[in-house]
Amino acid sequence: MGPAIQTSKPKRSLLAFTNKTIRSILPFSTEIFCRKNDPLELHGEEQRSIYYVLKGAIEVSYTDKGTKITVALIGAGQFFGEIGFFDGGSRVRDIKAVQDSNIRVFSENSLLDLQEQDPVLYGNFISYLARSICKKFRRVLEERDPLASYAASLSAPRRSRNYTESKPIPKTLLQSDEWHLINQHIEKIKSRIFDLSYALQKDSTPEISEDHRSECYSILDDFSDNLGNFQNLLKRPEDKNVLWGYLFKEAFPFIMRSRFAARAYYKPKGYAGDFLMMEHIYLNQPEGEGKIGKLVDAWCLQRPGTKAIRGRRKLLCGQLETISRQKLAKGDTIQIMNLACGPNRELFDFLSNCDYSEKIEALCVDIDSEALQYTNQHVNTFPHMASIRFMNENLVKWALGKVSHNIGMQNIIYSAGLSDYLDRKLFQALVSRCHEHLKPGGQLVIGNFAPCVDQYFMDHILNWKLIYRTEDELRELFLNTPFGKNVQIISEPEQVNLFALATK
Repeated sequence: MGPAIQTSKPKRSLLAFTNKTIRSILPFSTEIFCRKNDPLELHGEEQRSIYYVLKGAIEVSYTDKGTKITVALIGAGQFFGEIGFFDGGSRVRDIKAVQDSNIRVFSENSLLDLQEQDPVLYGNFISYLARSICKKFRRVLEERDPLASYAASLSAPRRSRNYTESKPIPKTLLQSDEWHLINQHIEKIKSRIFDLSYALQKDSTPEISEDHRSECYSILDDFSDNLGNFQNLLKRPEDKNVLWGYLFKEAFPFIMRSRFAARAYYKPKGYAGDFLMMEHIYLNQPEGEGKIGKLVDAWCLQRPGTKAIRGRRKLLCGQLETISRQKLAKGDTIQIMNLACGPNRELFDFLSNCDYSEKIEALCVDIDSEALQYTNQHVNTFPHMASIRFMNENLVKWALGKVSHNIGMQNIIYSAGLSDYLDRKLFQALVSRCHEHLKPGGQLVIGNFAPCVDQYFMDHILNWKLIYRTEDELRELFLNTPFGKNVQIISEPEQVNLFALATK
């Protein structure tokens, strides 16, 4: 006889294998029912158990400085409580149902029964739980500093080497006519700034005169408006790199006396557009070091870019009102999801004048838990009947499918400033993920800065680098998403912050 022919076993689907395992172990559990918005109350042996959501959805949250922050929304077909079961630690999260929910409970005794009656099935189940726990711990280890991880994951270029090391200006560039023109112009600007600073020091009155304000604005307009001209004078990329380092060095002593400019450049949270920066822009009250600092700050707060941020707050408030009122006719609850919510001003502007706030359920998501605490304690201070949840999550990972939550289907998903930092791949991933979570007829409202006069100043002086997109570029990006051509582009009054309105 010839040698036996070995045939390979057909590969089994891990998903099918897991589903079969779960179906087989369900008889070893007991079932409890939890109504929508009720806490999951566990007693006795139930407190040291593993739980499986058979139907409905569960919210896991914690309270930090008076703010309840959601960390997970667990839907049907998912387990929770595995880590606490195995390590015996106390449960530090609050759990409640966000839908009427049926939950299966696997107690320690029921798992011992499973182990005795069917050791193979028990082993398969424990292997599944081990993979689940490893996945959770891997995510934690990959993101020990969530804010730093989030900032690093944004696609905009990081700080240029021009800002971190000194380099001599090449002799050929230094002796060129083009450099002479640039240097001459900058020296005149510096001279005007010195004269203005001296005049402000001599003026003993606390108020800043209109003459001094006008002169400061004129100087800064001259500087900002010529940045593009300076770049165009030079042809070689290496010369342009030197130029930006030089301009930054010359501008730094007076520009950085502005609170706005200093926060944009130093980025205490890893990215410039954090919630406190947005609040400073909304408040529109200049702050800075001395009179010159306040004047520079006032100029920054009146530029088209900052005006656009205040304008988009009104635009988004109006869109929330218009879209939600259209949905109101159906009589159902209106679900709204705000991505990278920051201080959430536009949502609360809408709710403060909403005569049907009891119909609104809002999920506000941000990577920064301090932003969520600030929003809850300092912004949400008016009477309303909306249901508002705050979720702490990295939206870049969410867009890429690296984390998932049972957020349910939404009527409106919107984001004011997140996509300005996302490259093509991440932008389309975010849009596609939003499409998955919209109800039929639901709408996505997503903002992006268009090229504007502030671009060179923001990019090269403040190092606030955005990805600017035109209306045509936004439309083209949507073509390769599930929304396709079903997109309308609108803008706030400055025509700087564009918004794509896409309908599912």
